[in-house]
Amino acid sequence: MEFLHDHAGEPGFEELVPMFRPQELLGAHAAAALLATVDEAPPSPVTGAPVELVITTGDNVDNAQCNELARYLTLFAGGRVVTGSGRDDRHDRHDRHDHHDRDAALRDHDGPQNGRNPRFYSPDTDDDRYARRWGFPRAPGLIAAALRPFDVPGLRLPWLTAFGNHDGLLQGRAAFDPGTAAHTVGGRKATALPPGPVADIVTRPLELLTGPSRDIVPDPGRRPFTRAEYAAAHRDVGGAPHGHGFGASHDDDGPAAYVHDTEHVRIITLDTTNPGGYQHGSIGPRQLAWLEDRLREVHGRHLDVDGRWVRTSAQDRLVVICSHHGTTTLTNTVDAAGPDEVDPDLPRLLADALTAVLHRYPNVVAWLSGHVHRHQVRAHPGPTGGFWEIVTASVMEWPSQARSLDLVDNADGTLSIVSTLLDHDAPVRPAGTATVLELAAWHRELAVNDPTSVAGSGAVGTPLDRNVELLVPDPRADAV
Repeated sequence: MEFLHDHAGEPGFEELVPMFRPQELLGAHAAAALLATVDEAPPSPVTGAPVELVITTGDNVDNAQCNELARYLTLFAGGRVVTGSGRDDRHDRHDRHDHHDRDAALRDHDGPQNGRNPRFYSPDTDDDRYARRWGFPRAPGLIAAALRPFDVPGLRLPWLTAFGNHDGLLQGRAAFDPGTAAHTVGGRKATALPPGPVADIVTRPLELLTGPSRDIVPDPGRRPFTRAEYAAAHRDVGGAPHGHGFGASHDDDGPAAYVHDTEHVRIITLDTTNPGGYQHGSIGPRQLAWLEDRLREVHGRHLDVDGRWVRTSAQDRLVVICSHHGTTTLTNTVDAAGPDEVDPDLPRLLADALTAVLHRYPNVVAWLSGHVHRHQVRAHPGPTGGFWEIVTASVMEWPSQARSLDLVDNADGTLSIVSTLLDHDAPVRPAGTATVLELAAWHRELAVNDPTSVAGSGAVGTPLDRNVELLVPDPRADAV
């Protein structure tokens, strides 16, 4: 839906852009570079402990497509990463280092950066809007290099993931139906809106795709996947822990929520994607009840709904919550049930309901999330001590960083959460296009100059959102 960029700034389109990023074809290279940096991270400078676990907070793909899922899992598990689709696959056997192969790859590319549409950045030309208006550089061969398959070793460290709105919805906003699923794998690509009033992307997404279009090569690999297929693919991919959080209980397309226990910490990952659509999140009553059961299992004491302390025989364990959406974007009350359906997981519940439960359980010390594409750290004080909400920016957009977190027992009744941002090892100034790191450097250069990025230059946050030490009372001491 790149054509929606023609309507950026118009009323009613605020939630529909960006649908195009000049660095998008290089996203897999940036992810590969960052995963390599994470895998080689030295022990903690605070405690000397090695990295124990890697967590991604969702939106691992863009459009809930099987080929995107395969690419993301290959980046983590190792193998050959294929970035193209349709006729791009004709050139997978070529290295594309000579001009003939580069030109053939660019001619065959069905995406918006093939040089035939001046609305979108094409580094092989110097006559597009990005070059004229924002000074984007000419870099012949960059698109062909981005489409060249490449091999990755995968992540050696154990890793977990969350389920984001782009992992489950068309463009992160609408539930797939047979019509949109057929369009996704088919041979036509929309190039402009149809005449007349603009349809709502959530309730009538296919109508947005019925305007002017052009031929592309069909690809069954673009088939949308379900929640159950997403979970099953994680169980099939190998690596530790098995399933990367997902077990056989996720075979029914229910919420993709799970628990993972380490020696000292329980990680509870929530599924905050609303099946009814729209990009922001919420959870259902069943998932909230499930969350409270999982919290109760690792608390020697907690507050009941009337504010009275309840003691249990459970063994205390610190708790970290993970989800794609955080408190500022758990705002989506859309009901996915049809007029004749009764859904026991309605009404959808928002941030206040979730934080009210967390504040009754003192062992919750942190909540990790993504979605807003910016670094943010926010304190949530509460009656049992409170927790820190820690949001990490996107890999796809600037600043393309990860965040390391050390959970430290200060042996004085407090805990420290030490946050350190990580950059990948690509050169600061891009030059060549032969290696993954060189392409990752181009990704970062284009991303920092992307005029329509979700969070803009504010994605880096303030100094207090980046390399910081966050204190909390040690709730285990109070529970003795």
